[in-house]
Amino acid sequence: MKILSRLISQFLTLILLSTSVIVIIDSESNNYSNYIDQSKIFLTTESENITSIHGQSFLNFSSQISPSSSVSATWFAQVSVQESYGSDLLENQSLGIREQIDRYIGNYDGFIDSNESLVFGEMVESARNWTDSSSGGCCEFDYTPFIALEGVNITVISPEVGPVNQSSGSWGWIENANLSGTSDGRTLRLLDIPRVGNIIEELPLSITLPEGWELIFSPMMEIIEGNPREFSVNRSEAPVAHDIRITIAQNTPPMISSTRFPSSISTIALEGMTSLSAVCTDSLLDSPTIEWSVFNDEELIVSSQKKSFDFSPSEHNLSHGEIVNIVAKCWDFHGMESSSQENLSLDGIAPTWNGNITLVNETITEHDITEGLIVTSEGSQLIFMVNSSDEMGLPVNIELFTNITEGWRQFGSDIETFQFSLNQGISVNGAHLPIAERHLKREPTLLSMLIQLSDDAGNIATNEWEIIVTDSRSPTIIAEILIDGEKFDINDGLHENDNASLLFSKSFDDLDSIDEVIWTVLLDDQNLAFLESWSIIESTPLPQLSKGQHTLSVSATDSAGNTKSESFTLTVFPRRGVHLSILEESMNGESIGDSAVFSVKVKNEGSDPTFVRVCFENNCSRFDELPGATLENGPSTVILDFEFTISELNLSDLRIEWDSSIAGSSGEIPIEYSISNQNDSKVEYTLIIAIMSILAILSFLALARANGTSEK
Repeated sequence: MKILSRLISQFLTLILLSTSVIVIIDSESNNYSNYIDQSKIFLTTESENITSIHGQSFLNFSSQISPSSSVSATWFAQVSVQESYGSDLLENQSLGIREQIDRYIGNYDGFIDSNESLVFGEMVESARNWTDSSSGGCCEFDYTPFIALEGVNITVISPEVGPVNQSSGSWGWIENANLSGTSDGRTLRLLDIPRVGNIIEELPLSITLPEGWELIFSPMMEIIEGNPREFSVNRSEAPVAHDIRITIAQNTPPMISSTRFPSSISTIALEGMTSLSAVCTDSLLDSPTIEWSVFNDEELIVSSQKKSFDFSPSEHNLSHGEIVNIVAKCWDFHGMESSSQENLSLDGIAPTWNGNITLVNETITEHDITEGLIVTSEGSQLIFMVNSSDEMGLPVNIELFTNITEGWRQFGSDIETFQFSLNQGISVNGAHLPIAERHLKREPTLLSMLIQLSDDAGNIATNEWEIIVTDSRSPTIIAEILIDGEKFDINDGLHENDNASLLFSKSFDDLDSIDEVIWTVLLDDQNLAFLESWSIIESTPLPQLSKGQHTLSVSATDSAGNTKSESFTLTVFPRRGVHLSILEESMNGESIGDSAVFSVKVKNEGSDPTFVRVCFENNCSRFDELPGATLENGPSTVILDFEFTISELNLSDLRIEWDSSIAGSSGEIPIEYSISNQNDSKVEYTLIIAIMSILAILSFLALARANGTSEK
């Protein structure tokens, strides 16, 4: 019984809705005759719509919208909302409309009675009883809302009576109004559609403009569809909450532009194919129709309603010198037309030409232009003079193509001189290749040269040559130094005692295999290798060299006799690492218990700097920096002072300690120094003084005694 009651209730609601629509459409038969089908679709497909809000709204301009005039329009909307979707007229919209009505209008008993449904309907009717078209969710026209002078006719479809927990039904309303407004004095009209989040904005808004008016622009074109005069605005798809502005203007003829390929001044090729293309622009929602027509002596030869089509005069029994009239037309949505046309002469004769080719290297050679093969040495200049003419008397375009590089070509017209250099191409050996590949034998570069002459109509004359570039480039010498298996640039230099070799592995010849190149190497004018092959020269040992600069001279000759000579300066620096020795040592202090200062002068003959200090037993001086030896200044020295108290005469644990982070090494040098040597010398000196004193006294006594005896 409950199911039957629900079906009867839904059927009665459907009858009421249909009756309301018919009454409204009858009362506005002139304005809403096109809405009847929309209402039927709305009613019959409601259950299939997966959105919560659906329906349609219409704004129809029923008068002209000329500048500074009164404007009339009609408004119609029908809205259907699923019961699971609440109303913003009541609190807690997320509860759904049935729960809202029961809680905030009814007695919260879980059931909606007819009175509660009626009260909600009156609430919707009051909320939608607007006179300002902007507040009603319709629009503003030229910055001003329309006014519904007679108010809005509203029919509300309230939720059906029954339990709150049923949600398969819908609620909504149907409204229509006659609108009145005024246009301003500008040529363009502005229509602003509000987008602030109201339910009415979830519906597509269909707009019909007066005859002869069209949409020309909107920043929100992605949500507008239809044709220039009748279009829909899908407000629900707007990415932001902001008014949707539409600019409207009176229709003007479309703009047409046409192109031809090949392009020309006043001719087209008789035997060729001319591609015709046209672009017709109008309103953003318009797709104008395009039509091509070709006439000969006012007789239609061919026509096409495509934007582009190909025209071949020879297929229509036309001949050289005849005139064709080509017309492109387009029509816009309103039927307004634009066209473009031109008269063209048919040209069936290719241009003619003559010229000469000159090769400039060590000599100047004229090449017979009828011979298709040109042989010349690398570095030659090719000079090509061309003189052309056309039977129609129009300019001739000249293009010269070669495969020297991708896309290489030069342009000219009528009489032109072309000039370019001939060199070996990228297929020869070069430093860009891996070492093994740059040592291979290569073929001389083979180039192609093509001249193409075209007249205004696109008729073409061509000629082609092949160019062989012979070998005139000497080998490329790249030298490195190999020291203990590690490679260095030759400018990095050597160090004394290095076990080094010259390495030429990166060298190459542009065409010859590296094995075909003959080498000579001189060091300080002394032969290291003379007229040697690659197997000998690739790695050439260097003798031990003294410090200073040495001159290395290298020459390489390929099989064509091209020779390259290079000179390098080899700089030999002091030997690598740290190499210390003691130059001087001294100490003040003589006896055990004395405070003494030990001084030592240390020399570094290695090229790496280090830090050094003096140590005795467990005590050490601070570290002092000792630079490396240089080629300009020789070995470096430093004087180290160490203060200590003498505890024994023989300093058996006195030493120099050093540490070099650059050399990656450290060590110590023992110092043998004995204080007893100094004390023995002092004792000997004291003994000598004592003996000399005794001898002096004895001599004095003997002398005195002798003097006394004499007196007696």
